[in-house]
Amino acid sequence: MSAKDTNVTVTVDTEAINSSNTNTTVVFSDDLGDPSSPGDPANYVSTIYRNKKITWTAVAKNGVTPIFFQNIKKDGGSTLLKDIRRGDGANKYTAKIKGDNSINDGDEESYSITIGLAGYEGIAGNNEHGPIAYLGKKVAYMNSYANNVWQVVSDAPFEIEGIAGENTHGAIVYSGNQVAIMNSYRNNVWQNLAQAPFEIEGIAGDNAHGVIAYSGNRVAYMNSYADNVWHEVANAPFNIEGIAGENTAGAIVYSGNQVAYMNSYRNNVWQTVSPAPFNIEGIAGNNSHGVVAYAGSQVAYMNSYANNTWNSVANAPFVIEGIAGNNTQGPIVFYGSQVKYMNSYANNTWTDVAPMPFDTQTFTIDPKLQIRKN
Repeated sequence: MSAKDTNVTVTVDTEAINSSNTNTTVVFSDDLGDPSSPGDPANYVSTIYRNKKITWTAVAKNGVTPIFFQNIKKDGGSTLLKDIRRGDGANKYTAKIKGDNSINDGDEESYSITIGLAGYEGIAGNNEHGPIAYLGKKVAYMNSYANNVWQVVSDAPFEIEGIAGENTHGAIVYSGNQVAIMNSYRNNVWQNLAQAPFEIEGIAGDNAHGVIAYSGNRVAYMNSYADNVWHEVANAPFNIEGIAGENTAGAIVYSGNQVAYMNSYRNNVWQTVSPAPFNIEGIAGNNSHGVVAYAGSQVAYMNSYANNTWNSVANAPFVIEGIAGNNTQGPIVFYGSQVKYMNSYANNTWTDVAPMPFDTQTFTIDPKLQIRKN
């Protein structure tokens, strides 16, 4: 058989699934294996070809219930995947297969898929002002760790795909090329902005300085809600996998273990820093205080671009799904409805906050990939 892309179908029994029965309620099949004998997710191996693409599509067994891929992440073994990103639709994810000399026939990589039934989920905010979380159209914030209470605001005008904001007044959210802001919790009203110049893949910024977004290697910012105009900057030096920054002078972006930042829109030049100590899965921080990143339960930060050194902290008590924070004292991380924060790199301790006020309905499965001989 000549080399071709792999298409994996993930069929979910949405009416029966719970946290203890994913091996019988989630079924994997692909168009390179035996479609008459699909494997259960814990033991399923999808075969892939070098330099090709893999696409995962989630479908409901009942043909009705919407399914969201929260994320797909590398989980061990050989590193076969790159450019892992959401596809065209909430139920799709794509990745490219590496083809360099480090890849051999039969190499395997474990990966994890997190499936959600209630919508995408994410977090923003920082340790001065607390976290903001979303699920689907729902948004909630916590502005006091001492009070430890989530406050729910009005629903966003669309199913949210990502969130940003420092949590002093509200949040910035997006879906496709649509962007909306809430700049007063008291007023509790969402305001739509001009459409972005591309289909957004990730967002950063705060409500004091506006918003930054990316798609592929393109980056655009809006620094005045009154003007309501997007400005594109020089393309990043790689296809971006995630973005951070408060939008005062630029953004921080990453791909794999590469990190680059722009600290002047006027100069319009990307600067690279030393590679992270792992392949990054998510990033936070800003250009004043540096960057904090995670992979799995590992977290590392860089608080000086001049020193250009990564510092590791204590592992989070779970496999992280998302990260937020401005990197002055530490990050905020979440898994499902669980949220933890670190408010001192010196103390190096994770602290609990109350669970998110949402029924996240997320389930994680750990299948494998294997390189197929051409």
